[in-house]
Amino acid sequence: MTRALPALALLCAAALPAAAQDADALARFRRAFEGTEPAPAEERVAAAKSLAFLEGRAGPEAVCRALGETYGRLALLAADVSKTREELDRLTRASEDLGGKRPPDAAEKTARLRLDEESLRDRARDERTVEDALRASLLGFRDAKALEWLAGTGIRANREAAVRAAVAEALGRSGSDDPGVLKAVRGALRDREPLVREAALSALARLRAKEIETIQELGRGLDDPRWTVRLEAARRLADLAAPESVDLILARLPKEEGRVRRGMADLLAAMTGQRFGMEPEGWVHWWKENRAAHASGEKALRPAGAEAPPREGAGGHGANYYGITIESQRVLFIVDVSGSMLKPGFSEGSTKEDEAKKELLRCIRTLDGGSAFGLIAFCDTVQKWKPGIKKATEEVKKEAKAWIDALSSASSTNTYAALEEGLGLSVANPRNDMGEDYGMFPDTIFLLTDGAPTTPDGRLEDSRGKPEWQRVLEAVRSWNRGKRVVIHAIGVGLEINSMFLKQLASENGGTYVTVK
Repeated sequence: MTRALPALALLCAAALPAAAQDADALARFRRAFEGTEPAPAEERVAAAKSLAFLEGRAGPEAVCRALGETYGRLALLAADVSKTREELDRLTRASEDLGGKRPPDAAEKTARLRLDEESLRDRARDERTVEDALRASLLGFRDAKALEWLAGTGIRANREAAVRAAVAEALGRSGSDDPGVLKAVRGALRDREPLVREAALSALARLRAKEIETIQELGRGLDDPRWTVRLEAARRLADLAAPESVDLILARLPKEEGRVRRGMADLLAAMTGQRFGMEPEGWVHWWKENRAAHASGEKALRPAGAEAPPREGAGGHGANYYGITIESQRVLFIVDVSGSMLKPGFSEGSTKEDEAKKELLRCIRTLDGGSAFGLIAFCDTVQKWKPGIKKATEEVKKEAKAWIDALSSASSTNTYAALEEGLGLSVANPRNDMGEDYGMFPDTIFLLTDGAPTTPDGRLEDSRGKPEWQRVLEAVRSWNRGKRVVIHAIGVGLEINSMFLKQLASENGGTYVTVK
């Protein structure tokens, strides 16, 4: 026993530097994040990175707390942005009420509010950068004690749904075979928030791969009351690419409609290489003849992966907007009314604004009564037709026409604000007259613009020298992470930033078209 003591002492001494480094990283992290005023974003990002792979429960506990506080700051910033834009809108309406004459001090107030909006935008970008660093750090925890805490307190006791979803993702990516981890993920499948249930489905698929029990559990997600969860379950089943995946998705297909049915049909096409569209009859007949060959391994199914398979050509039947078929029943149109829309259009005697209004009105007339739609117009400010979206009744269509007819173009192209407001409408509201499934919020956005995104005061770069279109893309990735809203992009004329619009549509499951 006495001979073992020196060796034990040497081991403890060797462990001290690593323990000291961990303690130093944790202390630095706390200094950066705790207190009434957090440290600058760069310092918090560095602190978050230094905490990754820290052993024990202290690391994930600190990261989850900081992540919740970051989401809280983002929510406060969003509320401040909304107040600022409402004030800008009030100033604009006041000018209109005075026949175009600005009230006293209006120019000064407008300039101040635009500076405020730009400052809030920069601060929100900083918080999103911190959020990304914290989420990345959370994915690095692998030791048993860290996973034990995440599978217990981390996923069950946190009030913030986005944090619970991030924890579920971390558990799924851990690759752990610990029964406690799997139990926690299965428990998250029953979480009250759809965002967490989606993350749990993804985690379950990662942890258990093609085991038949996992496929059955994912299949139960196809009966979830929320469409976003059902679509996530279908995606994870399609990634596993088992014959049972086809069985389950095909059984659900006739129960869906619009956007979700299209999504499931696309997943079937990606797995099988076949193309039978959204109607189940062709799929059922083909699968009846080919299932045995796929079950035996004679033929192979392909994992759907992240890429959406090519679709049939746009247009052809039903409602469409600039040739893009409207497959959703919850649509938001965001239309550019900046000053450049007053330039000549493509028909003699008309402007781009005239032609955009004509196409929008034509499209709205073709929407059936089961659909709902909303309208946003933007230049340097944002104008909303209604607080949300409304059923496409004849009376509502008349109200929309009056609003569209009254629109006038002026000033710059604040695409950032328009998309932020649009995606802000995409929040589930289960208590409404459209049913608990979809709710009165859009799952699809059509963005029409004829120019490149500009800052609130009309510049192509922000105050830090970053192109505004890049800042818009970064922001949309964060806003749309848990919403999965499809964004289609329509570019009008020769002054568009086609790179931006193509990337916006591609990253958000949409289609990009140009009008020239």
